[in-house]
Amino acid sequence: MGELMDLPYTLDIERWETPATNYPLASLYSAEITRRRQSKGLYRMEGVRGFLYYRVRTPINVTYLKIRGRVVMLDDPLHWYGMVELAKHSNGKVLVGGLGLGLVVHGLLENSKVDEIDVVEINPDVIKLIQPLLPQSQRVSIHEQNVFVFDIEKDYRTVILDLWVGEGTREVSRQMLSAFATFKVRYPRANVYIWGHGSPSLNPSVDPNVRKKIPRDYWRYK
Repeated sequence: MGELMDLPYTLDIERWETPATNYPLASLYSAEITRRRQSKGLYRMEGVRGFLYYRVRTPINVTYLKIRGRVVMLDDPLHWYGMVELAKHSNGKVLVGGLGLGLVVHGLLENSKVDEIDVVEINPDVIKLIQPLLPQSQRVSIHEQNVFVFDIEKDYRTVILDLWVGEGTREVSRQMLSAFATFKVRYPRANVYIWGHGSPSLNPSVDPNVRKKIPRDYWRYK
């Protein structure tokens, strides 16, 4: 969290609500939905929607998904708007690796260019916890499996992978690029998107020109 200073490319947040805002707090074995207040301050947007930061003017409620006590997804402005933008860039049959809070599913269902959505989630507790909270739609199927061995043959036009948690490292970047190559070979006609990667070719939610403006002290913001 930073100070409430005036900085360029900053999104002001005074009120906040996402589809997960009204999720009930609940837990099921390894998975848990929690919520806490995000205090006033400056936070990273990482180029999503053309913003470097978002500034919380009044404390907001943020919903978290934890697995075995570790946060794996949240619905703060960075992640919610990131999922919305990936959904907007999707079309046809869509394969999603990782369910999380289901934010991208909400976004995909708002996109009339999306025909089918297959979500592949390896953790059965996450599925049982989150699936009942998603809109009921015949376009959505959720599969309990590892997405890397998921073997339903479809002509996917979009693949969205949201599988990596935590700060970016060279190893994580290597894993992301390897996953991109794997799914591009498997589904050559699909656009393969990887949430968390800084390249707009892999993550079209980010603005490449704004990413170039990231300052040296940027990563001190949460």
